Amino acid sequence: MSVFFSIEDRDGEALEEVFELDHLPKAFPRDEGLCLRFVRGDDDASFNAAQAPILLKELEAIDPAGLEPRAAAELDRLVKLCRKHGGKRHVHLRFYGEDGSRG
Repeated sequence: MSVFFSIEDRDGEALEEVFELDHLPKAFPRDEGLCLRFVRGDDDASFNAAQAPILLKELEAIDPAGLEPRAAAELDRLVKLCRKHGGKRHVHLRFYGEDGSRG
């Protein structure tokens, strides 16, 4: 199942183009960490400015060398966007599962 990623303001308006993560979510930890374990293909997860640094740290801990090229490219894009917007006031980093409300 795919997961869609969106960076949104407090009103839910996208600040960047919403994009699909087809391969990377398989590399997310399922039983550890504080953020990525909640990102699933069948549900939504949202992280605020206070949680964004924790999410970014977990993403940066994923070794791109251990990923297939498409997943590594998705990780690179995701990390860059989280660095750009994460931690800003009233900005939410949102993951929408395929069955979620966006995508």
